[in-house]
Amino acid sequence: MSHIYIQSNESLAEVAEQWLLLDRIALDSEFMRVDTFYPILALIQINDGRQSFLIDPTKIDQWQPLADVFSCETVLKVLHSPSEDLDVFFNSLGVLPRPIFDTQLAACMASLGGIMGYQKLVKNLLDVDLEKGETRSDWLKRPLTDSQIHYAVEDVNHLLPMTDKLTQKLRELGRLEWLQEDCNRVLDDWLINQQRGYSHERIKKAWTLKSHQLNVLAQLVTWREVRCKEVNKPRGHLVKDDILMDMALRLPQTIEQLSHIKGLRHATLKKEGKMIVELIQSCKDMDKDQWPSPLARPLSQAAGEWFKQMRKLVNELAEEMNVPPEILARKKPLEKMLRDGYSTGPYEIPDAWQGWRQTVVAQPLVQLLNQLSR
Repeated sequence: MSHIYIQSNESLAEVAEQWLLLDRIALDSEFMRVDTFYPILALIQINDGRQSFLIDPTKIDQWQPLADVFSCETVLKVLHSPSEDLDVFFNSLGVLPRPIFDTQLAACMASLGGIMGYQKLVKNLLDVDLEKGETRSDWLKRPLTDSQIHYAVEDVNHLLPMTDKLTQKLRELGRLEWLQEDCNRVLDDWLINQQRGYSHERIKKAWTLKSHQLNVLAQLVTWREVRCKEVNKPRGHLVKDDILMDMALRLPQTIEQLSHIKGLRHATLKKEGKMIVELIQSCKDMDKDQWPSPLARPLSQAAGEWFKQMRKLVNELAEEMNVPPEILARKKPLEKMLRDGYSTGPYEIPDAWQGWRQTVVAQPLVQLLNQLSR
């Protein structure tokens, strides 16, 4: 399949200068993330409407020209479900592509029938059948096979034609601005989550811990995050969430006691055991003002019934609009809205629902909760 293979800094700088003059490009990446904390960029695919390009990161070390394209506000970057691509681009280039057009999100808002993968959406919009045979192949191995090249090129060849069709459908429905809002929010939320890192709040059943145990869990989670970045290993490779939870419950004070924690790797115990025990012991001396705030317990049965009614309303609105319910409102902001006002109000609209959701979703939910409060 026709494509241009970019494997030098000079070639990348030359084509990037041309891309800065365009109004949009299609963008994708291939990467490996099997036993590392950070994804390893293996290939970048770009289609500029005339030609497809495969950029080889194993041959390039000067990324500023492409970073400039990513940052250029006049060049729309079209991707499909880009969350993982954002990880790899930010880690490798230090910037996020902005602005973006997410074809998966656009298809949901255009009432095409739920959340679709790239292959299914290409078939739906363009009636083209794609193969998925190379999804899990070794993208760092060189040379790339003909099959890998074909797969990689196809991943960007159809994005711009699909964008034209999706844009037309969204204009007809009056939802193009909705997509633009949500694409901007995707990038903003990604950066916020990047700054927050992996929090103890994400550990299952952390709310069951006592205050001093929750503090230990929070310190252990922070330690693991720093350590995993240092050694470039996945969180679960070092210590899994449930094991951190067990440590916070049992509070081992010696290496011997720590060794009785079920599931803890022997290599981790040997390399990190002393640090873990010292960290747990040091939590005794922490000022209580530095302890994390208590976590919210599950909703009571009565509040849970209200929550079911909220979900029912969201589902009804989604059905009327022919969009997936999660496009309108996800569980966390729904719960937050209920918790913050239960049971007498007032009910505040979550930040996540500013913009088009304020009138479409938030106001009907406020009205429902006010009725329930009476």
